[in-house]
Amino acid sequence: MKMCEIWRTILKEEKKPTSKLILEREHKPRQSSAGFSKRLNDEGGNRARYGLGEYHSYDHIISWMEDIQRFYPTRAKVVNIGTTEEGRPIKGIKIGSGVHRTDKRVFWIDGGIHAREWAAVHTVVYIIDRLIADYDTDPLVRRAVDQLNFYIFPVLNPDGYEYSRSGVSPMDFLSSLTVFVFLQIRLWRKNRSSMICKKDQWYRERCCGGVDLNRNFDWFWGEIGSSSDRCSEIYQGKSPFSEAEARAVKDMMFSPELRGKVDAFLTLHTYSQMWIHPFSHQRKTVPEDITDIEQVGRKALGALESVYGTKYRFGTGADILYPSSGGSDDWAKGKGGAKYVYLMELRPSEEVWDGFILDSRQLIPTGRETWAGIKVVIEAVLKLKRGITANGKTPLIFVEKGIKIDSQKYLEDSKTCATAHASIDYLEEALKKAWEETVEDVLHAAVDAFPGRLRACIRAKGGHVET
Repeated sequence: MKMCEIWRTILKEEKKPTSKLILEREHKPRQSSAGFSKRLNDEGGNRARYGLGEYHSYDHIISWMEDIQRFYPTRAKVVNIGTTEEGRPIKGIKIGSGVHRTDKRVFWIDGGIHAREWAAVHTVVYIIDRLIADYDTDPLVRRAVDQLNFYIFPVLNPDGYEYSRSGVSPMDFLSSLTVFVFLQIRLWRKNRSSMICKKDQWYRERCCGGVDLNRNFDWFWGEIGSSSDRCSEIYQGKSPFSEAEARAVKDMMFSPELRGKVDAFLTLHTYSQMWIHPFSHQRKTVPEDITDIEQVGRKALGALESVYGTKYRFGTGADILYPSSGGSDDWAKGKGGAKYVYLMELRPSEEVWDGFILDSRQLIPTGRETWAGIKVVIEAVLKLKRGITANGKTPLIFVEKGIKIDSQKYLEDSKTCATAHASIDYLEEALKKAWEETVEDVLHAAVDAFPGRLRACIRAKGGHVET
C-alpha cells in the first residue's frame, strides 16, 4: 500500500492523527484468543538469552547467535556469507551436531529479505531458539540436528532492516508530516542500494534507491510482477544478482558446502497468512514433483493451524496472490536444486492494512505455530534422507544387511511374481513402520525376511536386488 493510501486510511478512521494512534496500532493485539494476548517466553532450554517476544536490532541478533556459538560450540557456528552495500555482514548460523561436518544434507531457512517484515525476522530467531533449546527434550529436534545441517539467516537484508528501524518516533510529534515520514521509513521494503536522481516529466528532481531483493534472482528475471523503474517498490535491479544480498544467497547455495545437498529451502515473509510453493512467475505452473510438495505443505499447514486455529491459504504465489518473477524461492527450486521449497507469508491476515506493524504480543504465538508447521517439513526431509518421498514414488536404494533394493522397480516387477506377494506385503508394512517410527530392529527383521525366491524372481525380470 502506498503512503498516501495509508494516510487516507488514518484520516478516515481516526479523524485526527496523533502519536497515540500510531503507537496503539503497533501494540494492539489483532486477535482475542488468550494465546495471542498473553506475553509468553519459550527460552527455557537455551543458555543464550535473546528476549523473545520483542523486536531487536540486527546487532543484537548477531550478538545472540555468537552467544549460541559460545555456549554450544559443537552444534552451532556463526557464518558470514557476504557484505551489504553499507558494509554490514550478512550473518546467519549453522546448526548441526559435529558442526564442522559438511557431508550432511541441508535445511535452509531465511527471513528479513524485505526490510519492513520484522515479524518474519523474529520467527526465524524463534526457530533457531527451538533447535537449540529443544535438543535434549524433543526427539525430532535431536534427530534433525544430528542428521542434518541447518543454515539459518534471520535477516537477509540488514541495511534495509536497520533503516526501517531508524525512523523518528511520532511519540513527541502530532504533525501529519512527521507521522507520514515515520511510516515511510518503517514500511521500507527494499535494500539500500545507492540513490539515483533524475528529472521526472515535470522536470522535478526525483531520487530513488534500493532493489526488491525478491525480484533480483535469476528465475524469469525482469518479467511479470517486477519493474525496471528504480522508484518502484518491486524494482528488479539492473540484472539478475546485481545485489550483494542476492549474490550471497546464490554463492552460498552453490558453494561446495551446500551444492546439491539442500533438501529444504524455506523463506519467511509477512503478511497475509499464506503457505506458498513454486512456481510463482506464472499461473498454473508447478514443479514435476508437485505431489510431494503439496502433500508435505498441506500436512504442515494442518500442524500450524492446530496450534491456535490460524487459517492459511495454500498454493503458488501466482495462483493465490499475484504472479512475480525473480523470487528466491522459485530460483531455489528451479535452479538451486532444493526439494521442499516454501515461501511463508505469516500473520496477520490480508484483510488488515497495517499488517507489517505486528503487535509484539503476537510474536511468540506466531513463532509457535510456524514452528509446528516447519517440523513437518523437517520430518519429510529426514524421510527423504532415508530414501522415501511423500508419495512413495521416488526410487529407494535401501542398504541394510547387505541388500540393495530399488523399490520402484521391485514393486512393479513383483506384480508378476505371484508366489511372493505375501512376502512383499509383509516387507512393505515393516519398512513403512520403520520409516515412521525409526525402529531399526523392525527394519532389520524386514530385510531378513526378504525371501530368496523373490530376489531370484525379480532379478530374472531385470530388477535390481543384490546381496
